[in-house]
Amino acid sequence: TDNQQQNEKNTNGSHMPASASSSEKSGMTKKVLRDLCKQHKLYMTPCLNDTLYLHYKGFDRLENLEEYTGLKCLWLECNGLTKIENLTAQTDLRCLYLQLNLIHKIENLEHLQKLDSLNLSNNYVKTIENLSCLKVLHTLQIAHNMLQTVEDIQHLQECPSISVLDLSHNKLDDPNILGVLETMPDLVSRVYLSRVHDVSLGLYN
Repeated sequence: TDNQQQNEKNTNGSHMPASASSSEKSGMTKKVLRDLCKQHKLYMTPCLNDTLYLHYKGFDRLENLEEYTGLKCLWLECNGLTKIENLTAQTDLRCLYLQLNLIHKIENLEHLQKLDSLNLSNNYVKTIENLSCLKVLHTLQIAHNMLQTVEDIQHLQECPSISVLDLSHNKLDDPNILGVLETMPDLVSRVYLSRVHDVSLGLYN
């Protein structure tokens, strides 16, 4: 189960808890969203908000965000989200924080053409994909996931705008991954790896 998987991650020290207890969980209903806006002293008219704080709430699904069309920063970390979905109305979004969830696949981001920073650390992603549509994506944090092979990160070659990349604490141990990173013109020195860290420093300093 998802809870069992999360407990396994907590045991090996690579992840922190991703969601609230089952007794605290509630759906991302319109009422819940309004209540959170009130709690954080945000606008009660959804479209006027440029920031929305939905972290540490135990949400297991992204939904009912259609009216929040002005968002530039969306905080969703430390929930129980299993899928990236229902963000088609957030066309002005710059920063999306999805770390510490239960996400297995990078998808449904094509409407976020202004997205600058994406944090997917501490999830279950096995392949970097579906990011080439994000033409101004500069920062990708995808530490503590399930990346293993060169093929798993090959898609980065189609993402030339990325300048800050965190791949640390995955299962990448093939020095050939540096060949992929070499093709990224804006990466410069801000790439974070784990097992091939020393090699990466020599390449990008």
